[in-house]
This record gives sequence, C-alpha cells and structure tokens, in this order.
Amino acid sequence: MALRGDWVYENNGGTCVAIAGLDYCVLAADTRLSVGYSIYTRDYSKICKLAEKCVLASSGFQGDMKALQKNLAARQLVSTVTFA
Repeated sequence: MALRGDWVYENNGGTCVAIAGLDYCVLAADTRLSVGYSIYTRDYSKICKLAEKCVLASSGFQGDMKALQKNLAARQLVSTVTFA
C-alpha cells in the first residue's frame, strides 16, 4: 500500500497482553509512544480503567485509542445513571 502525502494516521505501535483465570485477570502493556525511530514519550499508559471490574488495553494510533477510551467511559457512565 502506497502512503499518500496527506495521510494523517500513524501507527504508534505498542504491546498489550492479558491472562485470565477463573478468579483473576492480569493485564500488561508497554508505556512507549513512538513513530518509527522517534519516541514521543516513554510514560504513556495504554491501559484505561472503565469501571471497578472493567479495564481496556489498546495499542495502535493514539488518537483512536483515546477516542475509544472516552467513548466507552461515557457509555459506562450513562449506564450507571438512573433517572427518577
């Protein structure tokens, strides 16, 4: 696939891994945010807590990661609100 000159998406990479058992779950992700040989930061969390027992780990384009985290967090908040 040839890249266009106006292509705005960059794969910021990353690694996320999860291991689950009957009564536990272990989630890990790297903290580096980079493109090619350029390192933007070494302290960027790819894990987001959505609820007490719900977390999200994601990697790839940073803009998509943040949009997904905000969207799911908003949906979680709306589902917990009750109107009387």
